[in-house]
Amino acid sequence: MFLEETVPEIKRLHTPPFKPTPYAILRVSQLTKALRTEIEHSFSDIWVEGEVANLRIPQSGHYYFTLKDETAQIKAVRFRAYGGFVKFIPKEGELVLIRGHLTVYEARGEYQIVVDYIEPRGIGALMAAFEALKERLRMEGLFDDRYKKPIPALPRKIALVTSRTGAVLHDFLKILRERKTPVTIWVVPVIVQGGGAAGEIAQAISAINDSDDSNEIDLIVLARGGGSLEDLWAFNEEVVARAIFQSKISVISAIGHETDTTISDFVADLRAPTPTAAAEIIAHTWAQQIARFRFAKEALHQTMQERLERRRQVLTVAMRLLMAPEEALAHFAQMTAQYFLRLRAALERQLTLHRNRQVLIAQRLHSQNPVEQIARFRQEWGLFYHRLCRAGEATIQGHKKSLMIAAGQLNLLSPLHILERGYSITQRYPSQNIVRDVDQVAPDEMVQIRLHRGKLLCVVKEKEL
Repeated sequence: MFLEETVPEIKRLHTPPFKPTPYAILRVSQLTKALRTEIEHSFSDIWVEGEVANLRIPQSGHYYFTLKDETAQIKAVRFRAYGGFVKFIPKEGELVLIRGHLTVYEARGEYQIVVDYIEPRGIGALMAAFEALKERLRMEGLFDDRYKKPIPALPRKIALVTSRTGAVLHDFLKILRERKTPVTIWVVPVIVQGGGAAGEIAQAISAINDSDDSNEIDLIVLARGGGSLEDLWAFNEEVVARAIFQSKISVISAIGHETDTTISDFVADLRAPTPTAAAEIIAHTWAQQIARFRFAKEALHQTMQERLERRRQVLTVAMRLLMAPEEALAHFAQMTAQYFLRLRAALERQLTLHRNRQVLIAQRLHSQNPVEQIARFRQEWGLFYHRLCRAGEATIQGHKKSLMIAAGQLNLLSPLHILERGYSITQRYPSQNIVRDVDQVAPDEMVQIRLHRGKLLCVVKEKEL
């Protein structure tokens, strides 16, 4: 999209005007050709704004129209060859901005604009303003993550800045009710579209931060339903962006549909795809925390039960030991014997393990003998050397064969080879543009025909389809 600030002024090339010699008699074609050369040089790249009229789109794929304002008009044409660059097709009576160059249709003696680019004027201006403000605020650091405030995990009181009418408020509250989210919603009604909307939204954000209840408010949510770029423009205003940035309370921006993007989304601490998604985020956060509390409660209850059971068992054993000291001594004697046997078995296992490890180290040391390794490396090097030689020769032969095939194919596809068979290339003179269609040239126009040997400079006398 071309920004309005970058629209260049018309640059006039300082070419000497056509000055016929005194008393010279010019043919009409000579005068028209001279005018065309002068106009194409002087107006080679221009931007023009106007209203579309008399739009015609024939089967050729070109389309013709008149660009006019209150006091003047000029004919314009967009050729089919520019279709890959011009995606927008204007409508009758639509205000557009075009970029192109002036030329003269010599057969009729009419001058016209050849369109290189076209866009609707209104949307282009809005997008230019959007991108300019976005870049300026980005350079100031309003979008930096270091300034983003964390979203409270459990917001208890939420200030919802939205329109009193419409489905956004109803849907937002409906989701929180259905999820049984324990929050208090403080609805701050504002107008969200049209003149004065941006100022009212910014004032509402500032009023929330300055109110006596600001310490109790955990979160601000900006919400609006979907719409066109013009409908959402209040949330692209600088006053709203700065109010969000200066807010001491965390802000969630939930503007439009998921594909809509506003300046408020970049400045806010969190962007929700839609107002409904913002309510779901809050409800989901609460649901997660409640689930964690329930899980912690159950885990704490289970832990306390287990600890009580272990204490009960220890107490039972202690009571038994106190009632029969002889049994306790016998039990300890038995445990001592068992520990002695276990210690002895563990020592034997450790000795066996160390012996096996010593044997393994001796075997590894023998296998790492430098003399044997050098002999083995020499044998492997010889095998690798012969394999490398054979692979190199095979690779060179393959590349030679591929090069010969490619050279033959390149010769068959050479434009000079095609011209040698009797074909020719026709170009407009002096622009050297390739002529593919008879509509690209006019009678009495100069063309250049390139042959296998040499070129011909010809004049078009008649066109046939």
